[in-house]
Amino acid sequence: SDDAYVVANILAYFEPPKSISKKKREDMLTGKIWPAKKPDSDNIAKVVLDALNGIAYHDDTQIIKLSVTKAYKEEAYLSVTLMELK
Repeated sequence: SDDAYVVANILAYFEPPKSISKKKREDMLTGKIWPAKKPDSDNIAKVVLDALNGIAYHDDTQIIKLSVTKAYKEEAYLSVTLMELK
């Protein structure tokens, strides 16, 4: 609804580079190495929240809690979970 509070959880998964060693790839996929690289977490949040503005919620000012996590996975993808608080 237009006056609901919204909690947003964004998971951004990146593919490890093809040109790395098997050991480094394994470390990336098991969470020993994290993607501390561009895009920045705040930029990911801005793009995602702006894209959902007017679709998933009335306005992104309704977001009262935000979590952005960057990690490595076999395939790159983005997961967005929104929870409405009444």
